[in-house]
Amino acid sequence: MKRILVVDDNKVNLAMAKAVLSEQYDVVPVMSGIQALTYLESNTADLILLDMFMPEMDGYETLCRIKKDEKLRHISVVILTADTTSETEVKCLRGGATDFIKKPFVPEIMLSRINRILELEEYRKGLEKIVKKKTEQIEKLQHNIIMGIATMIDKRDVDTGRHAYRTSIYMQVLVRALRDQGYYTDILTNKYINHLCRSAPLHDVGKIGVPDSILCKPGKLTPEEYQCIKNHTVIGKNIISECMKGLDGDNFLHVAKDMVYYHHERWDGKGYPEGKKGEEIPLCARIMAVADVFDAIFSKRVYKEGMSFEEAFKVIEDGKGVYFDPLIADVFLSQKEVIKNVAVKASEGNGDI
Repeated sequence: MKRILVVDDNKVNLAMAKAVLSEQYDVVPVMSGIQALTYLESNTADLILLDMFMPEMDGYETLCRIKKDEKLRHISVVILTADTTSETEVKCLRGGATDFIKKPFVPEIMLSRINRILELEEYRKGLEKIVKKKTEQIEKLQHNIIMGIATMIDKRDVDTGRHAYRTSIYMQVLVRALRDQGYYTDILTNKYINHLCRSAPLHDVGKIGVPDSILCKPGKLTPEEYQCIKNHTVIGKNIISECMKGLDGDNFLHVAKDMVYYHHERWDGKGYPEGKKGEEIPLCARIMAVADVFDAIFSKRVYKEGMSFEEAFKVIEDGKGVYFDPLIADVFLSQKEVIKNVAVKASEGNGDI
């Protein structure tokens, strides 16, 4: 049975509301806004009927406090009031009210409106579930496509076959550690972290435009060949830009484009493609730079053997303030044991992105 919380300082009105609604609903009467908020601290309701004029805390202030609470804001609130001026209605609607019932209320009208509101709410929840399920399916498909592209690029060189996979996991560890330690909390929202993790496997997508003869060359690159390798950031940016055409609003590709283009910039300004330095480099690229370099030096490549964990961590330590944002590098180094653990699992294909 759905529950309706009735908030009114008049006992007669509470009794009437209970008499009208109790056959169909579980009715909880309280006599003030303060009592209503206290009740909602440990209970829930499907609908709130809220009197406008009450002592201590009026209906509008109670409404605002309900709608500011993340746990309560989804509850529909219907205002009970004799004041039906347009100013009051506009004020309450802007505050989050769903509807109004005029006092003294007519039982049939009250019951009809409440039934309609709760039916619409049930329909809305059903639609939200459908949308959520479809969104999850789309995101899973996008993830599989992204990982498929990243794997295709990696497998052009058998020695770097799981680079995109591993760097994605390192980035997850690093991003969560940054937020847990209180850094960049204004940027590292759940949404932004989701964008980062989804973008990470694409950071080397531009290598699809680098010839195999250069990408897989076991010896030292010529200056011309190195320039071709460096151009993968520009190629990658152009690929992401093409994918973004026709897409509106905020999505992970905005983060992906910055990550792809800037992840080889250096803290000291001597990187590429634009020679940005310090915090001119987007945060996503500064984070990826640490994860990318760590995996590159730890892993075996066609032109070198892989380093030990301690050697790889020493490179990150020595690169603070030169190659890497020193704060981000320090947080990465604070996660040594976690990184070691996920590195082994990721190399075996047991990591979780």
